[in-house]
Amino acid sequence: MRKMIAVLLAGVMVLSLGACGSKDAGAVETAGSEEAVGQSAAAEGTEAAGDGEVVEITVQSWQYALGNYKGFTEDSELTQAVADEFNATHPGIHATVTIMRQEDHYNALKVDFAAGSAPDVIGIAPGADLEQYKSQLAPMADYAKAEWGDSWEDLFTDASFTTIKLSGDGIYAFPSAMSASGTVWYNNKLMTESGVASFPATWEELTEAAQTLRSAGQIPLMFGGKDNWQNYDMFITILATINKDLCNDVFALDAEWTESDVVKAFDYYQRLFTDGIVQDGALSTTIYNEGYSQWKDDDGNSSIPMIFNGSWDLGSLKAENSFYENFSSNDIRVATMPSIEGKEGAVLTAPDVAWGINAASPNQQAAWEFVKWLCYDMQQSVVDGLGFFSVLKEAPSPAVALTDDYKAAYDTISAAAASDNTVGFRSSFYTKVNDELFDQLQLLATGAASPEDAAAAMAEAAAGISR
Repeated sequence: MRKMIAVLLAGVMVLSLGACGSKDAGAVETAGSEEAVGQSAAAEGTEAAGDGEVVEITVQSWQYALGNYKGFTEDSELTQAVADEFNATHPGIHATVTIMRQEDHYNALKVDFAAGSAPDVIGIAPGADLEQYKSQLAPMADYAKAEWGDSWEDLFTDASFTTIKLSGDGIYAFPSAMSASGTVWYNNKLMTESGVASFPATWEELTEAAQTLRSAGQIPLMFGGKDNWQNYDMFITILATINKDLCNDVFALDAEWTESDVVKAFDYYQRLFTDGIVQDGALSTTIYNEGYSQWKDDDGNSSIPMIFNGSWDLGSLKAENSFYENFSSNDIRVATMPSIEGKEGAVLTAPDVAWGINAASPNQQAAWEFVKWLCYDMQQSVVDGLGFFSVLKEAPSPAVALTDDYKAAYDTISAAAASDNTVGFRSSFYTKVNDELFDQLQLLATGAASPEDAAAAMAEAAAGISR
């Protein structure tokens, strides 16, 4: 079992709620100011722990949210490792951790919230999913204020809270790790052998490279067109590259979807398919593991030249991986998407997963301790986990040895993420916008809609949303 510390995945993240429990922490919802109640709960929790009481809490999320924590990859090992470490460092609390498929996680939440049996700590994707469950989560700002003072937000990067604060009415979740998406990973050995001397710098060069690869019997850019998130990542990357401010505004419903640059972005998205940039059959392909297994199989063999991917794949370049020597022999590299009309490719930086506290939990203080542990105390482990970025402004540097190719890829992604050419979200805050966008992107890919049609349909969907 690998020993290198590694919290969260990609999106990202690991669980964290530890410390003292409170018999009446649930009063945060009703009694007094949040700050006063939070401080009271903290005091009660400390006293309870001091009396030898152990507070039981439950934590539930999906596997991706836990990533390669300390090198564990099997679900059962992973959950046990997280629980063991938290419980060992928080003697007043005992956490039971459960992970499952993402769809099963959300389906279970619907049933459990209705039955009053939802977990104390809940993994949740910032954005539309958080908005859907927000009314059933406890506000957390006063816990943070009691912990770190009035200026607690200065500890965290702005991007880490962008999608969490979109509704503007409070903090109902905390992020534990950041990822960067909208990047292309490529097998430079296979690329050069197939006639592409260097990674394309412009969209025109990308189109030419795709045709060259096809002529050499290779598929071009591997893209999971069946996945909602791959479609969102690709379209947002294209639109943000063309006009970042407009990208921010249309997704916040502060600008019209019929703006000319939005239409242009839909046109470039459609060209992925009409110009043969992505593989044939992309709309029926899921990136994990259908597409990814061709990018890297269990033995490190790579049979495709390019894949639309994100920072979470950095973990594949760790030396302790059994497949590393074989995989790295392909000269694996990463780049931002090629420029469009002279504008450099944008990247998307956002927390994939955040952690909320069940508003009905009787153990909210203990739940907060778990969240704090994961989202603040364990940030060195996030960085050392390789593949994710800290949510803290004063992020710790990796304390583990890095391979040369890992460092090169990490430097490329971190430089892009630190630039001004980023957006802090990977989907809309509004479920209706997400659903319509996915439908329109599918229609564009098949040629059943024009860019103008897609823009008009998005404008109609946005018009029906009450803000």
